[in-house]
Amino acid sequence: MANEKLHCNLITPDAQLLDCAATFVAIPGHDGQFGFLKNRAPLLCKLGVGELRIDTDDGTRRYFVDGGFAQMLSNTLNVLTERAEAAGDIDIASADEELRKALSLTVSEAGSAEARDLAVRRARARKRISSNA
Repeated sequence: MANEKLHCNLITPDAQLLDCAATFVAIPGHDGQFGFLKNRAPLLCKLGVGELRIDTDDGTRRYFVDGGFAQMLSNTLNVLTERAEAAGDIDIASADEELRKALSLTVSEAGSAEARDLAVRRARARKRISSNA
């Protein structure tokens, strides 16, 4: 199985959160999910908001990611994001509160319908990921 792995890096402006060998990685693209296995064709894509899932020999790791970019090149996946949180680090109560606030936002408070929708998507994703930790 060692020859069936790709390398995965998760990087924020503050730190490199992950540097590991993975058997499979799923990322939230801006227009849908992308899956990565060893020997995947090169790809550069814009990230959306949602769950980054990394399957390793030691189990599955889950992170909330909030936009950015992913690059697959030479069996290395680099995920660059403004914000990432490990699923186990997300407080369920704060995720519930964030969702409640996002759902109560008006379009004028958010600045636009798109901004309100993004706030709701973020909050729902964090809540879902925290519940699956």
